[in-house]
Amino acid sequence: MNKEVLQKIKQKALEEHIPIIMDDTLETLDKILKNMNLNKVLEIGTAVRIFCYMFYRVFR
Repeated sequence: MNKEVLQKIKQKALEEHIPIIMDDTLETLDKILKNMNLNKVLEIGTAVRIFCYMFYRVFR
């Protein structure tokens, strides 16, 4: 998924007051997950799956 699509999803969520993960939290999780050598993550309780989309590249 490209950054343009992600930005649209994020913007729509913000406009509709849907809580999403903050950018600084994403950056921190990105660093942690890259070092953990994971191949799957279960995302529970999300409205727009922004975390999943952001980290899709990590698990490919």
